[in-house]
Amino acid sequence: MFSRIELPHSVRKALSDLWATAKYYSYGLYLELMDKNVFLWAQAIAFKVLVTIVPIVILATGIMGRALQGNDAFAAVTRFIRELLPGTHSQQLIDFLMQLQDASATIVSIGGVGLFLSAMSLFITLRIAVSNAFEQTWHEQRSLWWGYLFDIRMVIQVGILFLLTVGLSMFVPPFVNDVIIAQAIGPERLIQWLWKSAVWITGLLLPLLLTTAMFFQLYYFVPKLHPRMRSALVGALLAAVLWEAAKQAFTFYATYVGYGTGTEALGSTFGLIVAFVFWVYYSGIVLMIGAVVASLREHRHITAGGLPGTELPTQLNSLAPNNDAGEEADVDAEDGSDEHAPPARRV
Repeated sequence: MFSRIELPHSVRKALSDLWATAKYYSYGLYLELMDKNVFLWAQAIAFKVLVTIVPIVILATGIMGRALQGNDAFAAVTRFIRELLPGTHSQQLIDFLMQLQDASATIVSIGGVGLFLSAMSLFITLRIAVSNAFEQTWHEQRSLWWGYLFDIRMVIQVGILFLLTVGLSMFVPPFVNDVIIAQAIGPERLIQWLWKSAVWITGLLLPLLLTTAMFFQLYYFVPKLHPRMRSALVGALLAAVLWEAAKQAFTFYATYVGYGTGTEALGSTFGLIVAFVFWVYYSGIVLMIGAVVASLREHRHITAGGLPGTELPTQLNSLAPNNDAGEEADVDAEDGSDEHAPPARRV
């Protein structure tokens, strides 16, 4: 007969706490997903993101027209077009580019205004969606105009981080491979391997940190009252890991498809469009799941471990999320009488 192995008390307690935490978040996430229309909000976010692409294309077209205003740039493009297309078709395209040059300032203005308005509309949807994920009794709504001012602020804060994390993932690896490794380092294999490894690790960690900061701002600043920083950070880190994994997969797919001619290239392009739309929808789901997890952690702190929908203990009834990071909310236990305590509320 084998003797039963007794684990140390500290190990058994750690495993018990880990199991209780896993049960709380798995069941709590299931309840919240069923109750808060997470997938519907993810669809709304994806739709707003796709709408935002239109002014981005307009703005990029205007910027291209501004870039062609230089004589050298326009001459180089003209020469390339004449070599690529027959005379009649090439002249039509050159005439179009000349008109684009003249109207580039107007196109840039229209694209810039459209991008700002569409980004505002996107962040209104994000604010409402994240607020819905934090829909507990301690959560308060912003007024209409304060909400709009808050959206302008978040467009700037989150937008900068979004551009940085996407730019690092999409443009840094090709630059490193084609410019630094090919020209500066040379053919030495060991140095190339060390450099590629360092760039690969940095290219994963730095965008992950920026993405975590991006989600943290949404999960911390959008709810009112603010949750604890620790709760917002847990949800942001989970969302960042899931989103970065999908972003790296999409970047890899976008980098290595589209080769070929004729129907093969057309099929690859169509597949890329489908993959992009799916990635946008997946991003909306990840954002909502991270917000729900942050809400669950704050809910667990306030209710001393209760699941959503459970009664809040009377002695914790006046408890609200503390705006100061790392401080545990104090429970008023000095007055032993519950005579003036309000009835228990649902959270």
